[in-house]
Amino acid sequence: MSDEKDRLGDTLHHAEMARENQWARQHDEEIMERLRLKYGKPINCPHCGQRLDARVAIGVGGMACPKHHGAWVDAEAIAQIGERLANAAAIHHGSLGKKVPGGIGEVIGELRHEYPKEIDCPDCGAKLNPRAATGPGEVGLAGMACPKDHGAWIDEDMLRDIRKRLDAATGTHGGGETRK
Repeated sequence: MSDEKDRLGDTLHHAEMARENQWARQHDEEIMERLRLKYGKPINCPHCGQRLDARVAIGVGGMACPKHHGAWVDAEAIAQIGERLANAAAIHHGSLGKKVPGGIGEVIGELRHEYPKEIDCPDCGAKLNPRAATGPGEVGLAGMACPKDHGAWIDEDMLRDIRKRLDAATGTHGGGETRK
């Protein structure tokens, strides 16, 4: 009898997981469709010039380089990432991020060196400026941000660091799934 209960419990658990996965895929598709509509005009990677694709990772959408150089994320996505990093920092102190020896100025200087060519905001055309994140769990993170707060270009190293911090808080170790 207990073996039957275990199998029934497993069946119910698998059905629930399938519903959650279906919901997540549908949610991701909605995010990607919103991005495709918003950015009907092509956006190109500042590193390689390839057209950015709408993608979703960790439930947050962005326009990502197909060669994984980075992603353009809009203000809504930046806010979602900030909330998740703050939650991760509250849960797991290791996800707070390392102290930056030279401070914010050094992080911004590195970005200026990495992006000597100007990058334009795909929303308003303004030149992006290096900006360091300062919220809880965001120490050491930075990107090339729109001065009108439309979004930011986040390079592959920063994206990897964000993922690592979020994974540390949840106890996962894999980088998760990215949908395109």
